[in-house]
Amino acid sequence: MSNSAIKKFNVEKMTVQQEQQLSDIENYLEHALKSSGHHIAVIEGQAGTGKSVLLTKLFQRLKAGVTLNGSPYYQKQCIFTVNHPELLKIYQELGKQLPGIYKKDYVRPTSLINDCHKTKKMYDIVLIDEGHLLFTKPEPYVRFTQENQLSEIIKLSRVVVVVFDFKQVMQTKMFWNKPLLEEVVAPYHHAFFNLDFQYRMQASQAIMDWIDGLANGQILPLPADRGNYDLRIYSRADELYEDIKQRDKEVGLSRMLTATGFTRGPHGEHTVRMDGFNQPWDELDAQPTPWAERPESITEVGSIYTIQGFDLNYAGVILSPAFEYDATTDSIIVNPDKITHTEIYKKTPRIQGEQEMTAFKSQVMFNTLNVLLKRGIKGLYLTAADPQLRKRLLELQ
Repeated sequence: MSNSAIKKFNVEKMTVQQEQQLSDIENYLEHALKSSGHHIAVIEGQAGTGKSVLLTKLFQRLKAGVTLNGSPYYQKQCIFTVNHPELLKIYQELGKQLPGIYKKDYVRPTSLINDCHKTKKMYDIVLIDEGHLLFTKPEPYVRFTQENQLSEIIKLSRVVVVVFDFKQVMQTKMFWNKPLLEEVVAPYHHAFFNLDFQYRMQASQAIMDWIDGLANGQILPLPADRGNYDLRIYSRADELYEDIKQRDKEVGLSRMLTATGFTRGPHGEHTVRMDGFNQPWDELDAQPTPWAERPESITEVGSIYTIQGFDLNYAGVILSPAFEYDATTDSIIVNPDKITHTEIYKKTPRIQGEQEMTAFKSQVMFNTLNVLLKRGIKGLYLTAADPQLRKRLLELQ
């Protein structure tokens, strides 16, 4: 298995199921291009279901057809957008390597919208990865002044193909749920396509069910048969880190991950500290190599900002202090007072009242946990900062 994110997005051979899914989406596209009005294909799928692989392959077919007389995509204007800087790097690097595709074919949504308004351009087809990261309120500091990025892109194109996972909604400025998505697409022709097969994690259904439970706050008995998936629970973060470093030496792409909830150090240092473990948070960087593939990132702790959409071989996940154990319900709860990254909870007209915001804070933390827990292809190493939660998890082993 290659450790390059580019090779994981650009697979040579898809599964029979993926080929069928792609065929269904292409049939919808071809019909839409022959029709009038705006059309939207929504691809729904949770973490690891191959959404980016499908979009990558679809974009290759679109761009190949642009110059092919007789193709339904002949001379069509196509572009690909994603609102995630680390993923954009991968796609732009991919654009340099694939025939008929260029770096400029991959852009941020705000750039796409503003450029179309400036030049009066319309696209035939727009592909959107990580649609759940599109803004649902104005963000003037990045020059997005309208109300909803998806609504704007629909108006600027004949057909939109957009990927959604509501369990990856992370901030109020990107507030999405099924009713809002349905509200946005309702005025137009649209179809939903569902991806439900787990391609990333080499884990049994029993392990997947256990991880799904944990990502929802449930503490279930560990499956007796874990198969080949390496699932471990640790009493100390420093011991977990030593094993992650060892896995990284053996197979590469093994990293530490966590969520918001750690306070700054005594001198203001931005680090994750627990028992003997003390490492800095990830660094967003302009270099083309994604965070997880940089050798120096083994000494950092990754977050959703650097790991969302990417694979690891082994994920070392610390449940941050914001995740606590509730003995009365034998479950994991979120303590909103311990959330340290308040940027994600700015006011939005989509969330009214304190009670609704508290519920959103909790849901976002579990969404974050869901993303972190599902990065590891071969294994997941776990510990928790909250002593009671850590004790309860250790009892499962």
